[in-house]
Amino acid sequence: MKTLNIAVRAGMPALLIAALVAAGATSAQASTHTAAKPPVGTVQVVVSGLDNPRGLTFGTGGRLFIAEAGHGGPLAIGGGPEGALFGGLTGRLGVWANGTLTHPITGLFSAADQSGTGAEGLVSVDAQGRWLTGQFAENTSPIPPVPPGNPIIDAARASLGRTVLLDPSSGSWSSVASTGDADFAWSAAHTNLNPQFPDANPNTVLTVGSARYVADAGTNILARVDKNAAVTTVAYLDVPSGSVTDAVATCVAQAPDGSFYVTELLGGTFAPGGARVWQVWPNGHAVVKWTGFSTIQGCGFDGSGNFYVTEFQVNGLNPSPSGNPAGDVVRISPSGQRTTFGAGHLFFPSGFAFRGGNVYVSNWSIMPSNGPNGLSGQLVRINVGG
Repeated sequence: MKTLNIAVRAGMPALLIAALVAAGATSAQASTHTAAKPPVGTVQVVVSGLDNPRGLTFGTGGRLFIAEAGHGGPLAIGGGPEGALFGGLTGRLGVWANGTLTHPITGLFSAADQSGTGAEGLVSVDAQGRWLTGQFAENTSPIPPVPPGNPIIDAARASLGRTVLLDPSSGSWSSVASTGDADFAWSAAHTNLNPQFPDANPNTVLTVGSARYVADAGTNILARVDKNAAVTTVAYLDVPSGSVTDAVATCVAQAPDGSFYVTELLGGTFAPGGARVWQVWPNGHAVVKWTGFSTIQGCGFDGSGNFYVTEFQVNGLNPSPSGNPAGDVVRISPSGQRTTFGAGHLFFPSGFAFRGGNVYVSNWSIMPSNGPNGLSGQLVRINVGG
């Protein structure tokens, strides 16, 4: 599937406002400190004004890193199935610590529609020790063959599809591997698997030792990047015969037993309940672990072995003006019991992180910092107990 932002094209703002008013939510920054921990299930906005916030990860010292995909920019760069796109250097890395939001890395490539919604750019971050790994969406195949010199095109060429190392202390970043381009080449060599190939759109990165694992929503694979920047395919997520679309692999997390849980946005259908969670072992063996989810975007584990997913649209992916933006978080216990959090308070949720009995989610994840009708991306905190 070409992109993950198809749900934000064509006239969504009126519906978003209706959902926002119905939920009693606000785009103003909320308090980051409370005298006592709120009841289980409480949803609090801790940061607003985020710019298409996606992946989340906690680093050393309790810092929460936020991948902000930006809001595009002034350069018309053509379009695709979702409409015209505009490129710019508005992507950035957010850091939330001690109740304060900073942006140590800015000026990253971003592409979005003219309103700034549904951007693609820096979409994932993962902190392991002193390393902070990032992942840019897409691949470089759509970039026009123009000579160097345009800063926006040059930035797109240098970043799209890249797995990168981010250094908040210096405000710089460096490339680890051209994962999106490698996945695109793999899909071009395997067109028998999917009529939409060739395609690649990396969506989540996970660091394990000296390797990185990437869930690619375009190629529908779990890819591995080794310490020498070689990219290989661990597993391909297929869909049942007769499916109307593909799996759209969105997230990867490592389970306590060393296997990987890989989630889907669609699982072969746009209807609710079609998305699945796969269990993939490092040797490539893959089985469907759980079924019955809707449009999973983010995922992760807590310290007790519970697995969590963020559901982007619980009523199924719908790109039309009648599409419902309501989402939620689902916790799955090791025995398979499911508990839902955030219903009525989460809209187009995406990234996930866990710390101290709280789930953190990027909410309104397809909204820019100054979005239509005053909406903006948010970071919310949900007390899930423990």
